[in-house]
Amino acid sequence: MSRLALAVLILASVLPASGEASERPGPVVLELFTSQGCSACPPADSVLAALGRRDGVIALAFHVPYWDHMGWRDPFALAVSAQRQRAYARAMKQRSIYTPQIVVQGAAETVGHDRAAVERLIAAAPPIAAIAVTMLNRNPPVLSLRIPPLEEPLAEAQLWLAVYLAHQVVHVANGENAGQTLQHAFVVRWAAAVARVETAPAELSLTVPEAERADGIAVLLHGPRQGPLLAAGRIALR
Repeated sequence: MSRLALAVLILASVLPASGEASERPGPVVLELFTSQGCSACPPADSVLAALGRRDGVIALAFHVPYWDHMGWRDPFALAVSAQRQRAYARAMKQRSIYTPQIVVQGAAETVGHDRAAVERLIAAAPPIAAIAVTMLNRNPPVLSLRIPPLEEPLAEAQLWLAVYLAHQVVHVANGENAGQTLQHAFVVRWAAAVARVETAPAELSLTVPEAERADGIAVLLHGPRQGPLLAAGRIALR
């Protein structure tokens, strides 16, 4: 575990039990694995942008680097995006990864431009808890998180942060989308697993890297080995 994660664990403190399994309904989390080098991805980017404007939805676009050899290097591609997608493939017992792929609630996946299929997964998504996120300090960005009581056992539950930009426009000069001007929403610019959470309710306070120019931060609590999401929350910074 990184030095950041260790610091977070030290700051964690258990809250008094409230006797409630969950304080309020949590969001539906949509994660799109996409690339500017993939000709099938722009329609999926549009689907994510539309669904991400709904109340109760956290949308995140993870741009992957494995299309970069096809003539266009995606400026938003992150190694951690492909690592996260591979972890989902292992958890869901898939043999390979692909774009565009949407993962719903960390538990089910479909082709990202098939809006009807995505809507069905949203309707069937298992409920999760809401993580309360507040800003303690803006420079450097310091968050306070409150994880509510959870019914699920929390052995080796993993907390992720994802820092994102709300909207980006890029003209693509080469590759499969050459000549197109692409619109992107909820673009992840930094993401990492920052702590293991072994009990809830709990409170955490932590400094968030790469957040000074971001538009928002999402907080995702997974079951072991990046299993289905247990809780999630976010905060808008602009």
